[in-house]
Amino acid sequence: MEKNIIDDLSKKFSIVEKSTIKEKLLAEIQKWKKETIKALNLNNPFYQNMLALKSAKQELVQGNTFISSIEQDLSDFKSLEKMTKIDTNDKFWNTELEKLKNMENKLTSKSNESKLKIVNKKNDIQTKLEEDRKTCRTLLQEQWQKSLDKAHMAWELESIEKYRQELLKKFEEWLKLVQQVDKFFSELSIDTGVLFDLSKGNISFSNIEQLKKWVEYIAKDDGVKQLCDLLGRLRRAEITSRQELVKTIEHVKEFVPDINSKEEIVGIRLGREIEHALPHELALLANEETSILFDMKYIEGRLMCFDMEGIGENHFEIEHEELIETEEEEKLGPIIICVDTSGSMSGSPETIAKAVTLYMATRAISQKRNCLLINFSTGIETLNMSGTMGLEKVIEFLKKSFYGGTDVGPALTYALDMMKENEYQKSDLLVISDFIMPSLPGQLVEKIKISKKENNKFYSLAIGNLFLEQGLKDIFHEEWIYNPNNSSIHSIKGMIDSIQ
Repeated sequence: MEKNIIDDLSKKFSIVEKSTIKEKLLAEIQKWKKETIKALNLNNPFYQNMLALKSAKQELVQGNTFISSIEQDLSDFKSLEKMTKIDTNDKFWNTELEKLKNMENKLTSKSNESKLKIVNKKNDIQTKLEEDRKTCRTLLQEQWQKSLDKAHMAWELESIEKYRQELLKKFEEWLKLVQQVDKFFSELSIDTGVLFDLSKGNISFSNIEQLKKWVEYIAKDDGVKQLCDLLGRLRRAEITSRQELVKTIEHVKEFVPDINSKEEIVGIRLGREIEHALPHELALLANEETSILFDMKYIEGRLMCFDMEGIGENHFEIEHEELIETEEEEKLGPIIICVDTSGSMSGSPETIAKAVTLYMATRAISQKRNCLLINFSTGIETLNMSGTMGLEKVIEFLKKSFYGGTDVGPALTYALDMMKENEYQKSDLLVISDFIMPSLPGQLVEKIKISKKENNKFYSLAIGNLFLEQGLKDIFHEEWIYNPNNSSIHSIKGMIDSIQ
């Protein structure tokens, strides 16, 4: 089943070959199978007929072969005929019932024959009647079961095919949208699987059109594309150093004298080892008179002998502790994007701002960086993208606009609070706006300065040809101005090279 559906979809949509998309489709098919089984059980039109047949079979097992019960079986069987095109062969069963009734009538009829003959004849008829009734009801139920199974099977196959076509239609609509998203994103080297998830809602055609509008700004405008590429490289992974106390083990080899080894002469000593005796001691044996002296010196162990020994090796370990300095690469920090959706941003500036925001957000997720989006005007709307997020929610969030005045203060205040949380420490914060706004309160500026000392970075992107007021300039590590009229990018502080 799964393979057939995947194969059918693969013929129409090349994107199905992507492992992430195929996995999601397989998961949806498993879910569909469970729901289909449940629907088949709930909507089974033969349920009551099945219960009637089950009850009839139990009666037969218990020995119920009454003609009235057989007639009830036939009636229930005929109700199946009304639901389907199955022929219950009424004429045959009615004929059989008529025969049984005639036999039953013979049992109650009067006769002129002798009483003994009547009794014997009735016993024979009774026995045959019971056998025929049992046979008739058994055959009827077998025919009923066979017809019911055939009808139920046909209904199930038809229903499953209907549900299958509905599933294929649903998949085709999804995949048509996904293929469009993939086409847009592939131009920007963005992974479709970063934000798109079949299990997290459906993307509407209106959302696709909105997405296309944002992405086309990036794909067709070289200035916006260059801007996205520049902002996408905010804060490369930093190298930090730290000192560590490391234990090392030194293997030492030591040479020591070995008195049990007779490898070389190291001196002279007194003893009785004849093999090591000095030559002049052995010379005493050459004369009979001096040989007595040799015997005495031997007995007393006073022969002058060479002292022999060898060299042995001892191996042992010495443990040292030393302080060393190591370098390690820190992970990329989180990203917080504050995008201005006030009235002064309406039109092209807002579209560019949201296109850049979408690009930055997807880039952050692909780099496994926590990402927080903040829409601001006089108020704020937030979207925390630290977990798995469907593309639909991101698009719906970015579609929001306030069209009021501009106040970046609440957005920065919220961002500063988030920077105190573990998941948003050492963040890169980017404010995208036309910066037609008043200066920030002094208290908020002081909080930003403290946050900068905690290794949080602040950047700004001004859309238009306006310069930031001095009160806002002082809080940013880097500032860019993008002029949509000529697609030019300018760095106010001239530090672009430091982050590339």
